[in-house]
Amino acid sequence: MNPDKLFDYLDGKLSGAERAALEERFMNEPELRRELVIARQIHSQMGDSREIVGVAEPTPEERGPVLARRITIIFSVLVFANVLFGIYAIAFMKKKDRAQMSVEKNRTELAESLNRSAAVALPTPSLEIDEIKFTAPVPEQDKLANKIIAAANQAGGSGTKGLADQNGILLFAEIPTARLNDFRESMKRLGATLPATSGGSAAVDVMINNLQRAAQAHPDKADLWDLLGRASGT
Repeated sequence: MNPDKLFDYLDGKLSGAERAALEERFMNEPELRRELVIARQIHSQMGDSREIVGVAEPTPEERGPVLARRITIIFSVLVFANVLFGIYAIAFMKKKDRAQMSVEKNRTELAESLNRSAAVALPTPSLEIDEIKFTAPVPEQDKLANKIIAAANQAGGSGTKGLADQNGILLFAEIPTARLNDFRESMKRLGATLPATSGGSAAVDVMINNLQRAAQAHPDKADLWDLLGRASGT
């Protein structure tokens, strides 16, 4: 046989059909087997042997199942990786939700604690205001209002006169708590009607009512209003 063909066989350069036919001859021809042994020895001494024995390229029919198995393996690996990622994502989101709930709970508890502390440290202030009433004719109301403001200043506080309307004049006075009784006594001397009980508030509303409107509202006390009118006119 041509030695080049034997070397091509040892180098794996033959096609699948040629290799199969040559190997069939090796099995049936002892002489050809001896030539193969001699060619293999020479080939091995050349130092670059690439002999491939018993390996043939797969046919198209064989490639199909192999490719299908490879695709199946790759698909299975991808599915497994997606499942693992899904499990990790779910666990991470649950952990994040628990952490968020814990933060919200801590904030709520802190706000409630601050509210309780504020309620204890800063009790709700009293909005009670003492109301002192006067009754005077319209011409005498400004003079009386000035006296009330002067009395508030003497008691260490201050007074403010509001706008006058058909009902009279409303004044607002702020008096130190320690001098509140002195202010009340001065109002009593000016003819004020004091409330039965005092709330102890440093804020005082002073109302000067029109004498004429008071007489109209209480005709049964006409003699009293007439006496007050004469007293204020003197």
